[in-house]
Amino acid sequence: MMSSNERKRIKAQVEFTRSGWRQLARLNRSLGARLIRAFVLRHELSAYLAEHEASGVHLDTECQEVRYVDGVYLLLRRSQGIWYITDVFAAEEGDGYEPMYFWQRVRRGAGCVLIRLLIGWRQLTRRAVACA
Repeated sequence: MMSSNERKRIKAQVEFTRSGWRQLARLNRSLGARLIRAFVLRHELSAYLAEHEASGVHLDTECQEVRYVDGVYLLLRRSQGIWYITDVFAAEEGDGYEPMYFWQRVRRGAGCVLIRLLIGWRQLTRRAVACA
């Protein structure tokens, strides 16, 4: 049962920016895992920020870095009372590389052909290897 102090505690509001959501999506390829992890991340981060504010710890409102689970780092910014997750990145050592392709349409006479061009290599982390 919750005490009156716990009921009165106001949680901090946490939202993703568009770029933050895209970066989280790159770390979690499947839609179900992405939505569940985003929900849990927002809930846990909200409780974390509320506890710090309640204890009187002053956080940087312009660029606050938070280390989350498994080497995932978050950059936060507070604007009009709402904490925004602006960047999400993994700081793990790479386990390998995978090719990155780009599809391009090439005209051949009257028709068009799609070709796949190699544009570079992407470094894989343990998390990306496990999701693939």
